Amino acid sequence: MSIRKCTPQLRSITLGLAAVAGLTSFVPSAHAQGFSFGSRAKNKEQQAKAAAAAPAPAPEANQPTRLDQINVPGVKMVAVPVQPSDAIAVVNGRPITRQLLADEAVARKGKEILDTLINRTIIQMALEEKHLEVTAAEIDEEIDNVAKKIAGVGREAWLRTLDKERGISPVQYARDIIYPAVALRKLSEGRIQVTEKDIQDSFELQYGDKLRCRMIMLDKQATAQAVWDKLRLNPGGFERVAQDESKDVATRAMGGLLPEPIRRHAYPQNVSDKAFKDLVDGNPNDNDPTHKPKDGDISGIIQVSEQMWVIFRRESVIPAAQGVSLKDPNIKKQIHDLVYDLKQKELIGVVFQELYKKAAIENKLVGSVKLANEEQDPEYPNVGEVKLMGEKAAGTRKVDPSAQRTGATSAKMPAPAALPADAAKQYEGLKQTTAPAAAGAPVQK
Repeated sequence: MSIRKCTPQLRSITLGLAAVAGLTSFVPSAHAQGFSFGSRAKNKEQQAKAAAAAPAPAPEANQPTRLDQINVPGVKMVAVPVQPSDAIAVVNGRPITRQLLADEAVARKGKEILDTLINRTIIQMALEEKHLEVTAAEIDEEIDNVAKKIAGVGREAWLRTLDKERGISPVQYARDIIYPAVALRKLSEGRIQVTEKDIQDSFELQYGDKLRCRMIMLDKQATAQAVWDKLRLNPGGFERVAQDESKDVATRAMGGLLPEPIRRHAYPQNVSDKAFKDLVDGNPNDNDPTHKPKDGDISGIIQVSEQMWVIFRRESVIPAAQGVSLKDPNIKKQIHDLVYDLKQKELIGVVFQELYKKAAIENKLVGSVKLANEEQDPEYPNVGEVKLMGEKAAGTRKVDPSAQRTGATSAKMPAPAALPADAAKQYEGLKQTTAPAAAGAPVQK
């Protein structure tokens, strides 16, 4: 399955997408944090009187619970001044007002926080348009689900981890990470289809045969062609050429040997599919067994991105797992659920891109104006199409004009095809400012 690259406007919700993919930590209950949408906390004095008069009743399932009703270790209620002239701190008798703090915060982090508010507003308006809502109970459930599946620890432990290692407060986590992810998932419902081919490809990725090989990475097509011509005359010199010519520092010293085998349909799929076609499957119309690929064979030149080409040499083929079949209904359901979950995560980014393109935004902090559906304007910059050698089916692919205009680099280098899905996610997160969750089901080594 392919991966769509998100535009920079997804920056403030990217961590939310990663949270659904299981790449972030977890925090205490949204109920426990007094977190709700569209409601304000009662006055502290009124709360104290109510608590003295009678014990607090149990909250309904879809209603938020106040922080003072839940025992959360290390968290307590603090009254924060709300008026601009109120003192937020006092130093030797001299007050620092809330307004002064606000001005300083806007100067330092205003653009980042405003982008988050803009994105959240876009999502909230989309929910209202479709008469949908996200409750605190649903946020709690999402936190519970991911905590159990990924973290394996309690909420309090993850709260300390987030606060200490990432500087993310419980309210910030629920409001800016979990809420957008749950909301966008609701907005994407009804648009996901899992085909038999999807299931077959995912099954082969997880349980199918694997290709162990060496790789030479090059940054110019002319250089790649010259290297390939040299290797065709002397295939045995692959390791030496890899050490001298390859641009991949991680594998160059080992003569291009990849640390992990390539899996069928692994990301980027155009690379893995071409590698298997050249080095494992061969020509399906050629029945001569002497023409089948064998160890030591060299692939054709495979284009990975606009500035990256690779050549592989087959070392060996690891056979597919035995005793596992899609005829087993449990295996098929497991694969189906994995594919559905991955498609949903990918669609979340697509849905937000669609919402963002339809939004009219005037950002007075940075002095920018974005018109609704402005890319449909005839005068909107057209960055054209980019041809990729490895994409035989599509032939070309569109470059997102909004990404081009906002400074997103078009020449992104995908993670090597040999990487498992989880490692590819981490690779993309390090290489790009924003990236959606990578495609490909979790794999077994």
